[in-house]
Amino acid sequence: MKRCPCDCQVTSETRKTNEVRIQNDMSIATPTQPKAPPEPEVRIGGLLAEFTSAADVVAAAKQLRTAGYRNLEVHSPHAIHGIDKVLGAKRPPLPWAAIAGGVIGLAGGLWMAWWMNAVDYPLIISGKPMFSFLPSLPVAFELAILLAAFAVFGGTIALGGLPRPANRLFRVPSFARATNDRFFIAVEQSDEAFGSGETKHLLYDAGSVGVESIPIVDQRESRLPRPFVLTAIVLSVLALIPPVLIAKARYTTSTTPRLSFISDMDHQPKFKAQTTNSLFADGRSMRPQVAGTIAQGDLREDSAFYRGIRKESGNTENVADVDIADGTFLISVPSEENTPPAASSAAAGTPDWVTKFPVEVDEKLIRRGKQRYEIYCATCHGIGGDGDGLVTLRALELEQGTWVRPTSLHAEPIRKQPVGQLYNTIANGVRKMPGYAAQIPVKDRWAIVSYVKALQKTRTATAKDVPSDVLPNMRKLK
Repeated sequence: MKRCPCDCQVTSETRKTNEVRIQNDMSIATPTQPKAPPEPEVRIGGLLAEFTSAADVVAAAKQLRTAGYRNLEVHSPHAIHGIDKVLGAKRPPLPWAAIAGGVIGLAGGLWMAWWMNAVDYPLIISGKPMFSFLPSLPVAFELAILLAAFAVFGGTIALGGLPRPANRLFRVPSFARATNDRFFIAVEQSDEAFGSGETKHLLYDAGSVGVESIPIVDQRESRLPRPFVLTAIVLSVLALIPPVLIAKARYTTSTTPRLSFISDMDHQPKFKAQTTNSLFADGRSMRPQVAGTIAQGDLREDSAFYRGIRKESGNTENVADVDIADGTFLISVPSEENTPPAASSAAAGTPDWVTKFPVEVDEKLIRRGKQRYEIYCATCHGIGGDGDGLVTLRALELEQGTWVRPTSLHAEPIRKQPVGQLYNTIANGVRKMPGYAAQIPVKDRWAIVSYVKALQKTRTATAKDVPSDVLPNMRKLK
């Protein structure tokens, strides 16, 4: 027992109780000191190792692969041959995507040609089929190339994870030299063999001159910017307007003129044929040739060559020579005051046609005539000249009653026609046959006449008409 200063006796149990009470009171009176916040945990997305040469980065990649690392990526300013094999990269499916796009484009082009020509807008042209495989190949070929290119382009973007608004490697300052003179290996944190300390030591042992941490990009930064998304939505909506307008124009009718974005193509400062023109006194847009003039070098004095009529005959009634390509328009019409009374007879009204060719007839000219005949004449007259061309057969099949079948070139009245009359028929036409002076030059007209005469000869020729050196090699003629 101890005595306190106030001369009272205090037991040991009381002293202990008082000490405990004092400590409790102090704990209540004194506020608790705040604890220091824990240090934030450092989170990294991987490690980026820097190398000075391509050989070093290849050797380091091999060493990391041997150590069990699989999620690696090499960045280089130029292509490194063999790095794909070192990293164990799989072959991308882009070639298959290109093949698929090409096949779809080829099939789509053929289907489009068939649907447009044979289903949606069938149009008969000279008896040709509605759909043909070979003429449809060019557009199908172009579509195959286009869709194959789109497949490769889109596949590259998809496999590359693009678009990527934020790339965490760009947060590492040293990575800016990846397009200049440095080589990098990025080891992802998701790799099973990844360990921050161990991986860093391994990279330094592999020859790296510097290893930095790859930061983890905030998820919000990896999204496309909001203005970009809004702009894309607006553009997508605007892109739907042209197809909608096209569909509306296709399936509806309107009394107003169509839209003309390039008005110069529809409204040109010109006067069309057969229209009025207030500039001239006669009010016509089409102007005749100036009277008494002729184009330079186009005098056409040789009447036999240009018109198929003897010059000295002077009888050119009902004969015209029109050659738009040469810029001339020559026509002869009999004058009433100079027409003798005998002109009313058939003999007086017949021109004096030339009976001999005004050009040299040889094999080359006949072959040229055959080629021109098959282009311009065979469609109606037929290859053999019997009047059974494709146009004729189609017209007879329609049975519209307006078609006049061409006379066979082997008919006796045609065979007896002089060469000048045949030439005039080709140049100026006869009855419902139009003239071809605008399409066929003068020399080619005579070439066609020579071939027609040769074609007629095939039906009437005898053994006397065959050269003696050719006759033994031919079968017997009646």
